[in-house]
Amino acid sequence: MNLVSDSDFLVFALHKPSDPNLLINHEKAVLLFKSFINGFNSSYLTSTVAIEVASVLSKLINLDYAKSALDELYSVTKEIYPFSSRVTDNHIFSTTSNFYFSICQENALKLSKFDKDEADNWVPGWKKSKTETMVSGMDIFILSYAQLKDAALITNDWSLWYAAWKSGLRAYWLSGLTIEDAEKISNGEIIEYPKTNLRR
Repeated sequence: MNLVSDSDFLVFALHKPSDPNLLINHEKAVLLFKSFINGFNSSYLTSTVAIEVASVLSKLINLDYAKSALDELYSVTKEIYPFSSRVTDNHIFSTTSNFYFSICQENALKLSKFDKDEADNWVPGWKKSKTETMVSGMDIFILSYAQLKDAALITNDWSLWYAAWKSGLRAYWLSGLTIEDAEKISNGEIIEYPKTNLRR
């Protein structure tokens, strides 16, 4: 399965948090990250996420360890869009960039701020935000890239997950997944999320 990751997910995968309440998310993120290494899933990143992960890790951990973690991330990533170290890829990406920009602009207008649908009050994390959902400009790039690649989105940002899910994308919210869910996804299995049997 092709997965587009955001920085919230990747920082959990590449850095063990000191807060014991966050260790379960680290464990799930590591499982999913190993699926890139093992080839069960393919990792795709926007250039904004690659830069944000580098920035966050450099503040959290020793610089040498941060560089090592980034090297591992880049080694398992199929594509960092819209930039590449291969010149020929950059020529290809330039032909798709206008299409990508159009998707981003449409999503920015439609998804940056919208009311939550009360009929969705059964989904995990419903109470995390109030009556409306706000998605940042950087998140619009990530969501739009997942649409461009026809990929699933993995995030720990509830608002981004909800916006992606409401727009019809397959999306997984890290905090809402069980360990069993993470194991299935890490083996390349597409799971139903959120599970409709949770509906009240």
